[in-house]
Parts: sequence; structure tokens; C-alpha cells
Amino acid sequence: MMFSKAELESFKESLKENINHQETLTRAEFIAWLQDKKQELKNQISSDVTLKSEQREQRKQRANKDFLYFAKTYFPHYFTLKGQSALHLDLAKTFEVIAQGNGGGAYAYAAPRANAKTTYVAQLFPLWCICFKFKTFIVEISDAVELVEGNLEAIKAELEGNANLAFDFPEACGISDSWKVGEFVTRNGVKLKAFGSGKRLRGVKFGALRPDLCILDDLENDTNVRSKEQRDKLESWLDSAVMNLGDVTHSMDVLYIGTILHYDSVLNRKLSLGFWHPKKFKSIIKFPNRMDLWDCFNTLYLRDSKVAEDFYKKHTKAMEKGAELLWGEALNLKKLMEIRAQNPRAFAKEQQNEPNIETQTFKPENFHFYERLPKKFDLITLFLDPACARKNSDFTALCVLGVFEEKTYVLEAVGGIFKTKEVTKKFLDLYKKYNPNKAALETNFGGDFLKDYIKKEALSKGINIHIKAITNTQNKEERIEKLEIPIEDGEILFHKSQTLLLEQLEQFPDGKNDDLPDALQGAYALLKFKKKNKRLIDYTLLKPKRSFRL
Repeated sequence: MMFSKAELESFKESLKENINHQETLTRAEFIAWLQDKKQELKNQISSDVTLKSEQREQRKQRANKDFLYFAKTYFPHYFTLKGQSALHLDLAKTFEVIAQGNGGGAYAYAAPRANAKTTYVAQLFPLWCICFKFKTFIVEISDAVELVEGNLEAIKAELEGNANLAFDFPEACGISDSWKVGEFVTRNGVKLKAFGSGKRLRGVKFGALRPDLCILDDLENDTNVRSKEQRDKLESWLDSAVMNLGDVTHSMDVLYIGTILHYDSVLNRKLSLGFWHPKKFKSIIKFPNRMDLWDCFNTLYLRDSKVAEDFYKKHTKAMEKGAELLWGEALNLKKLMEIRAQNPRAFAKEQQNEPNIETQTFKPENFHFYERLPKKFDLITLFLDPACARKNSDFTALCVLGVFEEKTYVLEAVGGIFKTKEVTKKFLDLYKKYNPNKAALETNFGGDFLKDYIKKEALSKGINIHIKAITNTQNKEERIEKLEIPIEDGEILFHKSQTLLLEQLEQFPDGKNDDLPDALQGAYALLKFKKKNKRLIDYTLLKPKRSFRL
């Protein structure tokens, strides 16, 4: 890999530190930086021929069938670490299947961070396809187009400056007449083109040819993957635009690799489909037997790394027994456990491909749903969690619950960015519709103003309203976590149309927003304050509305 996403972001930040610089990275600045990175790589490539001429045909014959032999023979500068990763061995087999096959295959890989997946998939494999012309039109796609443009520049650097490669494959090496950033054609007639995820792909051609190999490398990012809407949109684009890039014979191979950033990510969805030939790899294949010792190590490490080091030296043999690693020469067990101690959530996601495996509180399989509502409720509560009650959110959330025969029905779950008048109208509309036994709003950080405003508006409209002010002193996460048991036990019932609430529950505690779960908790907490007071309602008035954003 010529540069990582982190390096690209660091470069952008360094530009922003210049007070006279605009917020966005210009194309000229990026290309200048890209060329510097390319030159750094070329400086590492041997400009001298070290291969024996009399063995050329023998080398090429073996390299034609053996990807790893090809890679290690012509690109030794990428193989500075000892050992062999099971991921790399498996990828090599897949590359050979694609190269020797009839096309039309789909392959999905989940790989840990910092395991050279981009180097193998997006640089060395395309170079192999170029040299032996296994493919004629290769498309590379990533979350950020700059990343795949970097991959293409790394390939060009090898074709321009790798003496050993040029010695055996002169017809493929050198600069051609079409040699642009993000798009070029090799001297032996293979085209490569870079795209960012979600971009328009219709009609992509190389003369009369359509792509016969598509490489997808880290299509998702940590921000977009949080939104179900964005995940659905990306998957739709992948299924409709990407998978139909090839010709009418559907002979294009698709190789999709990345790290699972969310349990419902597009990558994880594809990993559940057999025709994608799914493979998932973890940095720690098998944890050591004595995890109790590692728990002690983690505690010491967070307090005093030197004391932790002494503890490790004293118990090394016992602490490492039973462990099986993906690529121990790159990341040994101690280093992996240090990463785990620093941030267990990030470790589970980035090294184990298990996002939220230890931290997700509300799992979709534990949600219970209703299709019809009862005609009477024992108790109805309404809770408002306004934006002004939170320091770091512009979202307002309202939730209405109805209780009947020990079941709690989520009648409404409304979330969005609303102005004060909009919030007031929505609250009063819900109050008139449901006539709740108890209504309240959170007044932390200035919510009292909204309470007074709502009461004033209600009075002007002739609505008799009682609204309780709630000042929460308990941590928000701890409050929301109290919903786990009633949700899992099926006491709280949802409607499948309440997508925004369900999405925020699924993403808790790592999601961007948790406003609706907080409103749900607020409405649920009100239930214990009121004795049963049955009231009849008309079911036709209570068809659940969809959660929505504004």
C-alpha cells in the first residue's frame, strides 16, 4: 500500500493547519503529494537487474501458475517480514482460481487491519494480471477514490522502475501514451481505472471492452456504516451498478475485501451469502488458555506498562500457551493484547472482525414485534427528550408507550431535527391523540424553557395538559441499558415500521445518536409512577407512524 487512509487524513489535516488554506484538499495538492509518495516507493524498488537471464523462461512458466512465487520474485521489497499469513495463502489460491478460471466469480474477504490486504489484492494481484494478461480491464473501487488512485500509482511505479519486472516482462513495463492519475493503459494493453464507492458506473468501457475484474477494497467507512439508510444505499449500488459492470456474459470477477465495521455492514451481508465464497480472518484465531493472566496483565498495563512488562516476562510461557495467531511475525500476541487493553471495542472490530460483539446491548434477534394493537390500554405515557437537553446533539425524540396485560407497546417513536415550535406542535398533537396518563420531558441543560413554552401553547389552544419535568442524574448509557431485560424478555413490543428507533437501539452504545432509546427509557420509567387506569381507545386512530428524519 502506497499510503493508508490515516496517512491521507493526516495530510489533509496538515494543510488545514495553514491559516490561509481552504477547508478542502485541491486536486493539484493531492496529485503533488501522490507523486511524492510514488517517488518514495520507487526509491525502494531495485533499479538493477538481479535475475539470471538463462532462467527467464523457467521463472515465467512457474510465475504464470504460482502467484506467491511471482510476487516474491519480482517484488521482494514487499516481503520484509518473516512468516506467512493464512490470509495471504488463501488469497493466493483465490487469485489463481480467478486467473485460470472462466470468470463470473464473486469472492468476499473480511481481513484484520494492517495485514497487507490492500498490497496483495489491489497492487500485486493486478500486476500479476497485467504481466500475464489474465485480465484486460481492471476496475478498483474504494470508499475514497484517492486511496485507489494511490494503489494505481503504486502499480505504475513498479511498471516504470522495477528492473527485474521489466527484464522478464518488457512488453508490459514502461510508460504508455495513456498514463494519467486514476486511469492508465499498460504497454501490453491492459486498462486500470479507479472509482470511489457510490459513484456513477454506467457505461464504463475500454474501447468495446467492459471490465473483467473488479476489486472492492474497504468500500465502507466508520461514519457511513452507522446509518442503515447508507448501508442499504451502498448495497443497492453494489448489487445494481458494480455487479453489472461486466459484459452480457457476466464473466467479470469481483473480489471484495475489507474489515467488518458494523455487524450489518454491506461486507458482512455479503459474507452471509454462499455464492460470494465468504472468508473471515481474525488476528487471534484462538485465544490463549490462561486469559485470567491476560486480564491481570491488562489491568497492570493500563496503570503501569513497566510493571505489566515484568508480569509478562514472569508468566510468558503460561500466557502464550494455546494461542494461535494469523500472522504472529507482524503482530505478536503481546502486542495484540496491548491493543486489546487500550480499546476492546476497536480491537474486536479492527482485529477480530467482530464489531459490537462485546458491547452491543440490543441485538436484533431479541426484538419482539406486534402487528395489531389492543383496543384498550391500562396505562399510556408520553416522553419528550428535547435537543436542548443534550450538549452534543441536535436531535429531538418523542416516545409514546401503551401498557396492556403486562405488555408495553411502543405506539410512537418520532425523531428528528425540529425547531421549538415544531417540537411543541408534535408534543401537543401526540398528547391530544393519546391523552396519556403521564407525560414528561427531560429538563437537563435548559429544558425548563421548553416545558413552559409547551404549557403556554397548550393553554392558548384550550388543551388541559399536565407535564412533569424530569432532571436525570444517572448516566445516559446506564439509563438506556436498563431496557435490555424488558426488551429481551418481550415485555416491550415494537412495530417494524419504527426503523429509526430500532436502528439506534442496534447501534447502541457505539452509534452516532441514541436519542430515541433515551426517550423510550424515559417513557418506560414513567410507567412505575402511575396506578392502572384503564381507558378505551379506537384502534384505527393508533396505526403506528414510521419513524422519520427531517
